[in-house]
Amino acid sequence: MLIPLFASMAPLLIWPVEFIFPYPHIIEELVKGFLVYFILKSSDNTIRIRSTILAGLLFAFSESVMYMFNILLVGTIWTFIERLILTIPLHVITTLLILLSGMRKKELLPLGVVAAMFLHYFFNLFVQRF
Repeated sequence: MLIPLFASMAPLLIWPVEFIFPYPHIIEELVKGFLVYFILKSSDNTIRIRSTILAGLLFAFSESVMYMFNILLVGTIWTFIERLILTIPLHVITTLLILLSGMRKKELLPLGVVAAMFLHYFFNLFVQRF
């Protein structure tokens, strides 16, 4: 299955897009919605959920590693660890939110993406204050 590979490469692929369109909560959730669309093609719910959790983990870890170089310029290794602790649950939860809406009914997948965008947006606001 190529989904884990794409999930781990996605942050690197969308990074230039985020310079042009600086709304990561929109871009990242659209990409995860695309991933979940293909995960939903599996017939086994256990595989769907495991694949989604793996995709969220890989996406978050890859994104954090990509930002590590900038983090180390302005912070410490602890800043990187804090980022991992905060972003891994965010990306796993938003990816699962998209999946669960699509599992309920495939037509609800866009609604799950929008809900994930809002969650990601408010998370970003919270983290900025943190």
